[in-house]
Amino acid sequence: MEKCASAKHVAVIESCSLTEIGLKTLLSRPGGGDYQLHVFRDCEDWFAEQGSSRYDAVIYSVGENRLSRQACVRFLAQLSKVQPTAIRGLLAADEKQGRLIDHLSPVSLHGVLYKTTALAKLQAQIVALLKLCGLPQTSSVVPNAGDWRVDLSPTEKIILDYIGKGMSIAQIASQMARNAETIRTHKCNVMTKLGASSDTDLLYAADILRYLPFLPDSRV
Repeated sequence: MEKCASAKHVAVIESCSLTEIGLKTLLSRPGGGDYQLHVFRDCEDWFAEQGSSRYDAVIYSVGENRLSRQACVRFLAQLSKVQPTAIRGLLAADEKQGRLIDHLSPVSLHGVLYKTTALAKLQAQIVALLKLCGLPQTSSVVPNAGDWRVDLSPTEKIILDYIGKGMSIAQIASQMARNAETIRTHKCNVMTKLGASSDTDLLYAADILRYLPFLPDSRV
């Protein structure tokens, strides 16, 4: 990768060509700043190339399907280890998805953006995020306060695992030899701790957390 001394180099993981074109257009507009965009179709492409390149910022554009959500959180954890000084940004499908991933991310994010934001506002937000490049950071790699290994009790982890497998409150109560009201209370506590506002959010959270490679099996 050729480097321009004055330009900031921004890596974007984005599988959608239309979103790629949109980002390039936003950064090429007046006020977009002096940035060189490097687009990768997936995490594997980025990791294959990053050994010889350093980026000022890395933005992960997450899709709406489960595999994209899982890959996003795994990528953020790995990114913080291999390029800890890079600004970490998330481009989420919508605000609900962005809030959930931000809460579940194993490391803190410098910015969360939404594809549903009006273009002029989105451009301003991207530029504001990229202006952090090169500035001293209080801590480049900060464990996220939403890390479930800290927040959830052993019982809550087990219940979340069962919920992620599609089990009902009654089925979980039977499996754990508890009454349904106790399980329901634990479920509400889990939703509060994970920032999930609906059963769908909770399923997304369980799905993401189960596939993080560094999380212990909740059944142990």
